[in-house]
Amino acid sequence: MRLLEVGQLVTSRQGRDSGRKYVVVQFYDDKHVAVADGLVRKLNRPKRKNIRHLIIHRVKLEARPMDDKAIRTFIAEHSSEEEVRKEVVQDHGQG
Repeated sequence: MRLLEVGQLVTSRQGRDSGRKYVVVQFYDDKHVAVADGLVRKLNRPKRKNIRHLIIHRVKLEARPMDDKAIRTFIAEHSSEEEVRKEVVQDHGQG
């Protein structure tokens, strides 16, 4: 049994997206997964992350089929207002 499963909530702890919450959408191999947040990283363009760079949460998205709106709603339900504010401030976009 794996430590991570598709649909599980994770938080990035390394990289420019540190502190941002994602949902696991795919496994590449034993060390890398694809994650999406339904906003910046959508299902059609997920982010590849090393499992060691993620904080794993116990909650899991059970919605089938999984879509961007379901992911956004799930992350919003499991995030406090202060955490969301911190993520927006940390946005390193070029615009």
